[in-house]
Amino acid sequence: MVTKDEVEKVVKSVVDEKFIKSIGVDDKGNVTVTLARDTPDIDNVLIKLHSEIGKLEGVGLITINREREEKTGEGENVQLTEELILEKLKEVIDPEIGIDVVNLGLIYDLQIRPDNTVYVKMTMTTPGCPLTMWILRAVEDKILEIPGVKDAEIELTFDPPWSPDMISPEYKKKLGLY
Repeated sequence: MVTKDEVEKVVKSVVDEKFIKSIGVDDKGNVTVTLARDTPDIDNVLIKLHSEIGKLEGVGLITINREREEKTGEGENVQLTEELILEKLKEVIDPEIGIDVVNLGLIYDLQIRPDNTVYVKMTMTTPGCPLTMWILRAVEDKILEIPGVKDAEIELTFDPPWSPDMISPEYKKKLGLY
């Protein structure tokens, strides 16, 4: 089982200690790291952290968060709906394919919790997608742009694996898959 000390050592080798807000390791080896909002070169840091932590023995799920700006009173009367969130997520385009994450069929589950935290379970087109961290961050950022959203939780899964069958009918026609 991975220890907090092992994870801490790896995290500090990747990012300056002043940008580390918290590091947690639970009894299943799941790792949670929270970084400061102003962490420089955040995209590369996220990718490198995920890669380096993943090399440790006994690591479960790896979650890397960025510190949130506290929203006060913003959008408290806004009615969040799945449709509203999915429309916003259509702004996240997979740069390699040129189709948004919704029409690609990458969004498996979306829930709006009573405290207005939005939970998304999603996948990538391949487990080795080099843009995984970028796409996950873009999904989180788009959700957090919606007035009334308190927080976003993004879970990455590869079960079931993505296939072209998951592309929306409209985009299957555009791609000539029908």
